[in-house]
Amino acid sequence: MFTKPQMFHFARGSRLVELRRRCALTQSQLGDLCGVTRAIISQWESGVSKPELSKLIALHSKLDFSLAWLLTGFESKNGSDAMSEIKGRSLLGGP
Repeated sequence: MFTKPQMFHFARGSRLVELRRRCALTQSQLGDLCGVTRAIISQWESGVSKPELSKLIALHSKLDFSLAWLLTGFESKNGSDAMSEIKGRSLLGGP
C-alpha cells in the first residue's frame, strides 16, 4: 500500500515530463524558466529529487498549467480549482 508521500512522488515526475513536452521545451529550457540546471530537471523528472514549491510557482507564472494537476493528477472539469474537486476524497482510495 502506498503512503501519501509515496503516492505523490510516484507520478509527479511523469506529469512534469508531460508538461515540458506539451510546451515543446527541452530540460535546459524548462530549467532556465525556474532557475535550475538541466540536471536538476532530469532529477525531478526521474523522481531522484523533488522541486521546491517556489520553483513550481516560478514555472506556473511563465507557463499555462494547473499546479493542482501537477501535484495531484486531477484536472478541473468545470474551470474550478481541481483541489476543491478532490476535497474529501482519500488519497489511498478509502473513505
